[in-house]
Amino acid sequence: MSAKLINFNTFDFQTDSDLELSFYRWQERKEELLPILKEKGLMRVVSTRVWNKSGIFRAGALFEYEDENSYKNCQPIFNKIEKISQEKRPRKIVSNRGIVIFDDVLR
Repeated sequence: MSAKLINFNTFDFQTDSDLELSFYRWQERKEELLPILKEKGLMRVVSTRVWNKSGIFRAGALFEYEDENSYKNCQPIFNKIEKISQEKRPRKIVSNRGIVIFDDVLR
């Protein structure tokens, strides 16, 4: 089944250490959280470190959902994670959501 809704977030951190710590914390918790999110309709998560922006400590995260309801069902979990994260390591987040129009898989 292909994703119907995609959310791409960027996270700007104040320091490289803050960025690295965020990856470490996600790695620690994802085994617990991913099965719950999968049950609610999350299909895929891709975490990235943006490397083409000199002097900016930016991460990206791609989330693929079955549909809009799946996205809505997962938001309470992500909101809880974000609240805790912002208290410990403030960051600027930009979210972009879209419905899949084309999905051309080349490999």
